[in-house]
Amino acid sequence: MSEPLNPIQQLLKALSDHSDLVSEAIRGPVSTGGKRNKGVEILIRMRALMPVDEDTYYLNPLLREFIGDYVVSSYGAFRQLAQLDTPIRQLRQDFDSLRDFRREGSVRDADRAMDRLDQAVVRIGFLMDQNLLMLGAKVTTNFGDVESVAGKIRENSFYYREIGRFSRQIVALDARVQEMANEAIGLHLPEVRRLLNVRILSRLADWTARIGDIQRVVSKNLFSLRQMEQRQRNLANVALWLSKNRMSEGFELEVKPEVAAKLATPEGLLTTWNVDVADNDPVVTDGMFSAARRLPPVTTAPKPEPLVSPEVIATSQAMVEPVVEPIDELIDAYVDFIRANPEINDPQVASLLQWRERYGAAYDLEDSVTDEEWLLYACAQIASAGLQVDVLARARAHGEFNDFFTDAYAHIANNPHATTP
Repeated sequence: MSEPLNPIQQLLKALSDHSDLVSEAIRGPVSTGGKRNKGVEILIRMRALMPVDEDTYYLNPLLREFIGDYVVSSYGAFRQLAQLDTPIRQLRQDFDSLRDFRREGSVRDADRAMDRLDQAVVRIGFLMDQNLLMLGAKVTTNFGDVESVAGKIRENSFYYREIGRFSRQIVALDARVQEMANEAIGLHLPEVRRLLNVRILSRLADWTARIGDIQRVVSKNLFSLRQMEQRQRNLANVALWLSKNRMSEGFELEVKPEVAAKLATPEGLLTTWNVDVADNDPVVTDGMFSAARRLPPVTTAPKPEPLVSPEVIATSQAMVEPVVEPIDELIDAYVDFIRANPEINDPQVASLLQWRERYGAAYDLEDSVTDEEWLLYACAQIASAGLQVDVLARARAHGEFNDFFTDAYAHIANNPHATTP
């Protein structure tokens, strides 16, 4: 005795038994009548067919899209590319859920979140391949779903914009996946990093290159079609002018020999007499001298007055002393104190915070500079002066990667070339 079919097997069996109705529904709406009533009823119960009007049923759009991915010729004109914004957000949400469940120690919830993350990665790869397959079919068939030149131009322009938006989404996907892969290192999730690298990051270069190739083909097609459209417009204008000007086709005229001779009379070339200065003939020489005597006399320009050197009033430049800020004066006083007392190596005595509390009011620094700003700036300036600067930092908490220091003090380094750690 055979086991009962599960719901998935029942759906596939119904589609197989009534494949003729599914094939007809791909091309257009179907209706009941005769032996097909039972098949239509079963497909409606399986939600493969959807009633729209009275006795009019259409194929489920999701099933139509799935079949369209297999049958390339079923791609319609101006079909938008699958967008990656929602899958990218879902991928980030699944990654955050996995991170939170791992921190809470919920093993089962973490395993389910890992499965959802795996499915989200598979979905992104499927959408990328689906878009590339559809674009490849469009380019290969030269947008055969439309016949007119104007329609092909509109569809090329449409997909040129779609490819541009899709390319920007690929850049966003690369940045987001790189971010999650880097976070996976700190969260001790090597399986997540390996999944993202193998399934997405390693394939991004190929996806980007294929998108760029298709974009160049679409741009070239768009340019060629626009040139063809202009040529067709020019031909149409010429045809319209010929239809309105009947005499443009010419007329018969008997040309007699005397008329032909007049029509074929060559035109003379215009020439101008020029003087050859290298000719030693007396006639040419006398003519040149006569022409030279008729020229106006040469006028000489007046000689310019000599330039007088300017008087040098002063050759020295006034030195302007730089303005020293109060915070730098306080730091200089601290450096002088440390150098005057080289034996001091006590953090309490040489504390930078206590130095500012004791003498900051004298330099008007009690409210203008915070403790953090004072420590950061003072440590850098004191280190540049050649002193050794040690910081007092607390221990790192779990998950922290930076040191948090609360105070610092300086002392004279044993090695004058030593650098601040």
